[in-house]
Amino acid sequence: MKRPMLRHALIAGALSIGSAGLVAAQAPPAEFSQAQLPGWSFTPSVSLAGVFDSNVALAAPKADIGGTQSDRLIMVNPSGALSFLSPRTVFSGGYRGNLRRYMDVEGLNGFDQHASVSLRRLATRRLTWFLRDSYAKVATTDEVEVNGVPFSRTGSTLNNFSAGLDARLTQLTALSIGYDNTQVSFDRSDAFLTGGYVNALRTELSHQMAPRTSLGAEYGVRLANIDEGAREITFHEAGGTLRYQLGKHTKATVAGGLAYLMDRTFDDKRTGPYVRMGITHDAARATLGVSFGRSFVPSFGFGGASQSQQFRAFIHMPLDRSRAYVQGSADWRRTNPLLADGLQLDTYRTRTTVGYSALRWLRLEGFYDFSRQDSVVTGGEVNRHRAGAQLVISQPMRIR
Repeated sequence: MKRPMLRHALIAGALSIGSAGLVAAQAPPAEFSQAQLPGWSFTPSVSLAGVFDSNVALAAPKADIGGTQSDRLIMVNPSGALSFLSPRTVFSGGYRGNLRRYMDVEGLNGFDQHASVSLRRLATRRLTWFLRDSYAKVATTDEVEVNGVPFSRTGSTLNNFSAGLDARLTQLTALSIGYDNTQVSFDRSDAFLTGGYVNALRTELSHQMAPRTSLGAEYGVRLANIDEGAREITFHEAGGTLRYQLGKHTKATVAGGLAYLMDRTFDDKRTGPYVRMGITHDAARATLGVSFGRSFVPSFGFGGASQSQQFRAFIHMPLDRSRAYVQGSADWRRTNPLLADGLQLDTYRTRTTVGYSALRWLRLEGFYDFSRQDSVVTGGEVNRHRAGAQLVISQPMRIR
């Protein structure tokens, strides 16, 4: 494996801290890759931010005040990242805490936590395996991207573990196998918050048909156990994949096929199409991308299954390419419960960070985070704006 490939893998691992799988990085801190050092390195960091929160209760506007309760807060984020880079191995691990202190609503003070670890190993010239795990414990449900969960000020814990391998069977044929385990729990249980876990297995066999084109077939199965075993649902997906190199720095992927759902609790069976598509462009100083997906998914908010549609766009500019940088994402998700008593949820999120690296160890950043959810019922619209500025001190150190 060439070193540039390892470097890109390590950057991807760093980006997954707090945001892999179903977890979204909590605003405002943005995860940026520092200069990568061969061997072992450690990067201690701390940030101090002043933030305005337009909806501290994460509730719909109250009629008596004509809006939502807002407040200002101070956030302190201690963090650290440990990494190892060699011709065959890429390892990264990180932890980030978030100490919140509100000016007026002191009852909302608290400490959130995020952690992650990833390991990728080139075992042979034809076989690569990986392990990843990410953990988040946050104060509100809008700070973790979990399907079908209504926004509320409820403590949420999410852990996502994944493992897999990529094998080159021949010069033109590749096999990919992956396993995922997602566990979700909430500090408060009610009719709309039903934690549980999902085990998923996926596999894809692809063949390079032309220098720019690869075709393949895929199959995936998910076993969802929700609400302490009260709901057991199985999801199957089988279809085809297409990867096409649009240009030297632009890639497109499309996957689609047939999805089958079986809810044993209610003896409910559903069949329908699923689709995933995306395009990424790696420019000289930034990476941009958009994606869309439609499928049956487990719903932790309504204790069952739903049909989900999601659109996402992002831009990422690494620190090592420019003193000024930007990182941002925007996504929209529509969740339609398959049972009549569930609520449709339309969820919107935007996250933007603009910064300047004044020194190698000092960054100045401004950020804005907007989240909105509409449950299509009277009083079911929740909006939250958070904006502020922060000072970040961070310096990678080589471990000899």
